[in-house]
Amino acid sequence: MKASFSKIDRKAIAYSLDACYPGFFIWIGDFSLRMGGEEPGDQPYPYPYTLPTSIGIGFVLPNLFVWHTPFSEFMRDSNNAVASSKTDDKAPA
Repeated sequence: MKASFSKIDRKAIAYSLDACYPGFFIWIGDFSLRMGGEEPGDQPYPYPYTLPTSIGIGFVLPNLFVWHTPFSEFMRDSNNAVASSKTDDKAPA
């Protein structure tokens, strides 16, 4: 069980609900309580979503039954958005 006031844990809850990792989750404002679930791996790309509501509850059962406070989709985290820019390794001519 992990209680926290960080946005990283809200991202971990979104990841656990999205990827169906069993657990029980509650979030109210910046506070979150997570029993079970998984931390999102940031390799090779960081998980780009977070919870879209300020208050909610959700759970994932071992048989992959998922329920959470109703929302249509996860919110993209603009602070961790993956930039798809390519760098040119050529030396200037």
